[in-house]
Amino acid sequence: MIHVSFGQSLLDICLQELGTLDALFDLADANGISITELLTPGQVLQVPASALSRPEVAAYFAGRQQRINVADTILPAGVVVPPVEPATMLDFKPADFKKTDFK
Repeated sequence: MIHVSFGQSLLDICLQELGTLDALFDLADANGISITELLTPGQVLQVPASALSRPEVAAYFAGRQQRINVADTILPAGVVVPPVEPATMLDFKPADFKKTDFK
């Protein structure tokens, strides 16, 4: 069992706890979620036994007390990051393009 930290994705948890991304689908299945699901800080995930795991890699991170978190951001005290709605995740608008861009 693991508690999710701010900014962690299922990919981060998989690498940290199972030592490889090959076990990603096993981790998602064990928790009844998709591999792209946004995780909530404090959310509890079950870490299954997997034939695809690399215990020596997971032990490397655990031995150094490292948490994998590729999206972690240091925020000032008291700042709360609101959840991102899928509709707001687009980083472009159709107006950003000209018809001549697609010739």
